[in-house]
Amino acid sequence: MTPYRPIKTIHKLATNRRILLLQGPIGRFFVQLSDWLNQQGCTVYKINFNGGDEWFYPNARDNTFTYTQSLDDFGDYLTAFVAQHGIDAVACFGDTRAYHRIAKSICAKNNVSFWAFEEGYFRPDWIVLEEHGVNAYSQLPRVGAFFVSQAANLTLQDMVYQKMQPKFRHAASCAMQYYAAMKWRQKRYPFYQHHRATSLAYYTAAWLRSGWRKLWFAWREAKIAQQIQQSSLQPFFVFPLQVATDSQIKTHSQYTSVRDALLHVLASFAVNAPADCHLIVKHHPMDRGFIDYAKTIRQFIAQHPNVAGRIVYVHDIPLPVLLRKARGVVTINSTSGLSALVHGLPVKVLGRAAYDIPSITSHQPLSHFWRNPQLPDAVLFNAYRRYHLYCTHINGYYYTQTHFPS
Repeated sequence: MTPYRPIKTIHKLATNRRILLLQGPIGRFFVQLSDWLNQQGCTVYKINFNGGDEWFYPNARDNTFTYTQSLDDFGDYLTAFVAQHGIDAVACFGDTRAYHRIAKSICAKNNVSFWAFEEGYFRPDWIVLEEHGVNAYSQLPRVGAFFVSQAANLTLQDMVYQKMQPKFRHAASCAMQYYAAMKWRQKRYPFYQHHRATSLAYYTAAWLRSGWRKLWFAWREAKIAQQIQQSSLQPFFVFPLQVATDSQIKTHSQYTSVRDALLHVLASFAVNAPADCHLIVKHHPMDRGFIDYAKTIRQFIAQHPNVAGRIVYVHDIPLPVLLRKARGVVTINSTSGLSALVHGLPVKVLGRAAYDIPSITSHQPLSHFWRNPQLPDAVLFNAYRRYHLYCTHINGYYYTQTHFPS
């Protein structure tokens, strides 16, 4: 008898016959996905919302439509579209975007399955696809025993993958093309509402600023990196910051901003952490040119002199370097928490995350975590990881190449 294998979500998506794609990640991923789905016998439809969508997924492709009305009218439009074309599945990238939230509601009312792609939970070699939603919207059980049973027959052979070696220039190139095309075709889509800033000049300035800051921080933080590798700063915890515009903050946490969460963590550390303990605040590399929290941290230290010399703010020391020496990790709901779990570290999740499962992450109060962080159950976490890499993850990088399964 063949051992049980849970079905891959990408294969489950392909069991639908008429699939509608909404907005995808910038780049040609949705073209690649459409071609693969066609090979599986699916009929694929696509709606473009702006010139950037159109640039990477041309309107000349079969069954491609443009939506040029207001956001308020999108629900009625999609309801009619689904009925007219017999759509039985809708897929998108980013389930918190306004158009996609509307689509999810329409799908639920019309017995149409809803699928969301996102950056992989386990990066950098993976992307993720789940039915119903990703991250804290995931409908998978928050029970470790489920993953143990599902992954019981999965082996390392089931996890073979290719290293993707993602580069910033790939994402930056796609983004520059996308926003230039959005601006160029603006009159065709007069009512389109984007989920973030759309100015190409804004992004260009930020990326240039990011470039010189990277060089500056690499030089300035070299001594700190050496201290970490030589264990001179131990014990220390790591708080990896998320991108300031990360929708996971406002959608899946109690915080209004990254700064709000940062101040909460700093306050808890100042009151509850052992006096010999350090906290390393790690800036998100993709936010390097957009925002900086140095002033916020300096002001906090000035008001709480007991943490002077114990809070370290870094930008370009790679997260794995920190994780190899850290005592534990505090996160809002970032996938960096999963990276910490891969390293066997205790993790405290402050917001809502799909991986915030008892015995995998710490469920003690943050005030207790600083003094006695609970280690993850390695058996449960390894089952969780095997399940996701086999079932929900696809080997690939949105901005270059994706290896769809046979």
